[in-house]
Amino acid sequence: AYAEELTDEEYIRSKFGKAGDIAVAVAKAESGLREDAYHVNTNGTIDMGVFQINSIHFEKEGCSPKDLLNFRKNVDCAYKIYEASGFNPWVAYTSGSYLNKL
Repeated sequence: AYAEELTDEEYIRSKFGKAGDIAVAVAKAESGLREDAYHVNTNGTIDMGVFQINSIHFEKEGCSPKDLLNFRKNVDCAYKIYEASGFNPWVAYTSGSYLNKL
């Protein structure tokens, strides 16, 4: 029941632990924390949800398009990607645009 009582930002922070503040800033820079955010890239791939997760991740468990439209499931999928690659997959991180959201 505890997780259900967290605000969206608190949920991100609880998931990402010490990297929580950066994770919130990246999500704000990527989507403005909008779970319905959607972007079609020039290469034809699609970015979805809070963390703008790219369609190359759709095959991962918990990262289907339906999952990614749910705020918390999007965060959970983003955390899996983060565990494997850090924040490097996010343009908002590599470009530094997340810094003004900290």
